[in-house]
Amino acid sequence: MSAAMLLIQYLNGLYRERSLVSAIPVIANMVIPAIGVYLFMKSLYSMVSDKPMNLGKALFGSLLVSVLIALCNVGAYQHILTGQPAIVQDLTTRNHTAIEKHFASPYVESEEDGAMAEEDRLQRIEEAKTNFQENMAIGSFARAQFMMCLSLGMVVSLLVYVRNQNRGVPA
Repeated sequence: MSAAMLLIQYLNGLYRERSLVSAIPVIANMVIPAIGVYLFMKSLYSMVSDKPMNLGKALFGSLLVSVLIALCNVGAYQHILTGQPAIVQDLTTRNHTAIEKHFASPYVESEEDGAMAEEDRLQRIEEAKTNFQENMAIGSFARAQFMMCLSLGMVVSLLVYVRNQNRGVPA
């Protein structure tokens, strides 16, 4: 479901605008992994086993679920990058235009004298465009997805574990 929300965001062009509707897939990409880890933890606690549930099992299981979700999201993003060149070109053009507009603003100043020299402005524009291209690469996206999913999975796992310990569910 999380990968589907990522595809919906890009294939429907929701990245073009900043509104509540365009924020739904982004928020869902944080909520869906949390729900997935919660449901996994709930199923672990409902299993009948001769060994009690401990924190190590809970964290390891939630990390596996989080890795699976992150891999699905990375696969969906890879599909967008390789299979939808029009979307990538549109996103790149929009961001490059925004970068140029930002540095054309009179409020952007250099550190030394308050006024930005033309060559400094052009250098900053090129640096920002290069940074955007690096951030759009599959490696950067994959790192961000893994960090988000794994940290979210660990937090949810710990919360569920602590809640079940406080409720008297055997560890």
